[in-house]
Amino acid sequence: MTNKINEKVTDPDLVELAGLHVYQNPQIYDDPLEVNGKTFRVLDTRYDHPSGLDAMTVKCLETGEISVIYQGTQADAKYGKQDLKADAQLLSDLDVEQLDAAEEYYVEMKERYEHEGGVSYVAGNSLGGPLASNVVVEHPEDDIRCVTLNPALLPKGKMDPNREYSNIVNYFGSNDVLTKGLISLGLDDRIPGERRDISFGAPYAGLQFNNIGPFHTGYYGNNKPYVVAGEKINVSADDHIISSIWTGEPLYSGNTERIDITPEALDKLSNALIGDDLSVHGKYTSIDSYMNKSKLLVEQEGERFSARLNELQDKIEEITESHFSHPLFKGISTLAAPILLELDIWIALLGKAESFVRSINKVLDSPPLELVEHIINIDLNVANIFEPPRELLSQFKENIVDLLQGFKQLSEHLIPTLLSGGKQVVEDVFVNDLNAHYKIVNLNIEKVSKHIELFNFKTNFVRAEMVMRDKNLADSITNKGSLLAVAPSMLNSSGEPLTESDHMLVGMKLGDLILDESIAILTAFGNNVIQAVVGTLIGIVSALEGSLEATILQIKSKAKIDSVAIPMDFLGLYSNLANKVNAIAESAIAPLEEITGTLGGVRDGLTRVFFGFPNIVNEFKPFLQNAILDQFKLAEINILNGVSSSLHGELELLFEDIIYQLSEHKGNSITALHDTSQKVKADLETVREQIERITFS
Repeated sequence: MTNKINEKVTDPDLVELAGLHVYQNPQIYDDPLEVNGKTFRVLDTRYDHPSGLDAMTVKCLETGEISVIYQGTQADAKYGKQDLKADAQLLSDLDVEQLDAAEEYYVEMKERYEHEGGVSYVAGNSLGGPLASNVVVEHPEDDIRCVTLNPALLPKGKMDPNREYSNIVNYFGSNDVLTKGLISLGLDDRIPGERRDISFGAPYAGLQFNNIGPFHTGYYGNNKPYVVAGEKINVSADDHIISSIWTGEPLYSGNTERIDITPEALDKLSNALIGDDLSVHGKYTSIDSYMNKSKLLVEQEGERFSARLNELQDKIEEITESHFSHPLFKGISTLAAPILLELDIWIALLGKAESFVRSINKVLDSPPLELVEHIINIDLNVANIFEPPRELLSQFKENIVDLLQGFKQLSEHLIPTLLSGGKQVVEDVFVNDLNAHYKIVNLNIEKVSKHIELFNFKTNFVRAEMVMRDKNLADSITNKGSLLAVAPSMLNSSGEPLTESDHMLVGMKLGDLILDESIAILTAFGNNVIQAVVGTLIGIVSALEGSLEATILQIKSKAKIDSVAIPMDFLGLYSNLANKVNAIAESAIAPLEEITGTLGGVRDGLTRVFFGFPNIVNEFKPFLQNAILDQFKLAEINILNGVSSSLHGELELLFEDIIYQLSEHKGNSITALHDTSQKVKADLETVREQIERITFS
């Protein structure tokens, strides 16, 4: 006997009532609630109960069934603090006042509407979940069905370990972080009944997509579509509960009861294949749109390749300069950095100091002071004093040039190759591989869409054939070569085969591999080139500081003639000489002290970079990761691809039931439909696998 679609209140109906409508606090006198083509009238409400309980009782006008719907946590409600208290108590083995109030409300409604069959269903989301399931636990004698969405748990000890609670079904959202938390803590065993995982909402992808609350309830913004990169995504939980095309039963517990394949059954199949947005083709149209937008985001990144490289080059220079923390190292990746100009100034200052020292000798050599010079025996050997610091300054300049060339090589040559995954070419390897894979995926999506249309065409063809047979026209159709004459070739057509892809074979982890390889290259370059030169420079600076200090000491000690004992001051010549020599010595020392004063800051900057290069790499890493693929765009791509993959999973589940219902039939036409449905499911699996390669997890 052929089953008709279940005319009772369905799980999707209860999920929508529990996740959406009850949170809007509908009143008895309000307009009826429209839910999935059914109309529900509010019979009673229990809002602002001192225990924190918020609930409503509704009646389905089409079926006459009555349901009690419990509201989840509403912290901002009049007694919202009681909700928070109840949430905390559920983690314990304490008695929860709100559980008792919820049970009392159920009993009251059951007795009030006993003449109408009593209460057939209880449902709730979040905190409303245990409020509903506790009713079943406490009233095993009642024939009631409980449906929850992302439920909280019951207090410890509430459940009977010897019962299966087969009349309780819990829908867990795969993107709900709060439900995932219960599972990871191993607390989901305190949620009675069957667990069914469904995918709605969007993967949590950072602060830009921080919508945990609305997704926990199963609905976003009062049942508005969730928009990602301009694409409207249906995140309503009830639309993602997959039910049999023919029986309306959710497809999560194995095969449904087998039906007879009649023209009416094929008509239902056709309507489910090609129809509204929730039909097979409607969902696949959404998939096509999501994946095209996802591909566009990747293409936009490809077009920004040069800009991403420039941003990377600017960022490595900015980070490095921040570690030097000295104005002389601005523009470190160019050969026009201020440090080079400063070196020329130091060399000039050294020459200036040397010139002053030479002038001391000239003063002492001029008559009639030769006698005084002879007496005090001053010997200021310019070569001995200035040759060591001059040599060190020359070495410092050479190594500074090496350092600047190293950073120039890093910025202009190494950084552009980092996006190539270690290849010594400037290539956007990750984005290029993504683009190549997307072309194949989107081509296959177009093919599968046509395969669905072909399956629908075959379904309608067989339906028409069956109708004609019912009218006893099969023989005449066969003889005249009409529909049945073309049936074999048409029904055997399977459409264009899908294209395989050898791209993105390690999925989005390819980005991590490129990142790791690039960081390793950058680290090796830093160790072998940058740190080696910086280490040498630190040594030269230390030696130069010591050499300049020695030079200053020599000038001070050898030019200090006022302490020398002179038998008699020839007409004050000695005093004049001492004053003049001391003044010139001070003038010689001043430029040397200017150099040493600057060297300290330079040495500190070099030391910070030498020991801090690993930190430079770590600070640069997120910018490199973002350059491989913009992280905000990656988050959008992840959502679009993740939703597309989930929709494929839903369609595969639906086709499992279609395949089952079309199997074990002797008619060639039904067998051909069965084979086509298997082909479509296999195609769906192939495309889903290809999408999952480019879905970040």
